[in-house]
Amino acid sequence: MPARPPFDADGLHWPGILADIAEVAGPMAAYRVADVRGGVPAYFPRPEGLTDDHWLVVACGWEAARRIARRVGGGKFEVPLGPLSGNRAAVARAIREGLAQGLPGLRVARMVGVDCRTVRRHRNEPGADGEHEDQHRLF
Repeated sequence: MPARPPFDADGLHWPGILADIAEVAGPMAAYRVADVRGGVPAYFPRPEGLTDDHWLVVACGWEAARRIARRVGGGKFEVPLGPLSGNRAAVARAIREGLAQGLPGLRVARMVGVDCRTVRRHRNEPGADGEHEDQHRLF
């Protein structure tokens, strides 16, 4: 499978099964699945196995749950924690990659889920211009 770009069409890289969910039901459904089942295996039923109290319906709503079940239903999958997983290093990497692609700072902030000041700080910190982050400036 070819590597996905750091920023997909909706603004983030969705790992594993979340990529399928984001594609068929939208990024909000993928966020909700990651929030409810991220980091653990989860069974996704076929559409006829959905009920009002099924975790997928409760998390995403009927329409999104049906779309997800049509795409991936009938199997158990490891659900990733999400596009950034709350990891500071992943957030910093996503900010750097967005800026390297020439995206405006405000757009990067919205896609990554941080304040625009955070993006500005990353843009202005040593290492943003290609220097190694752990290398001290001599002059």
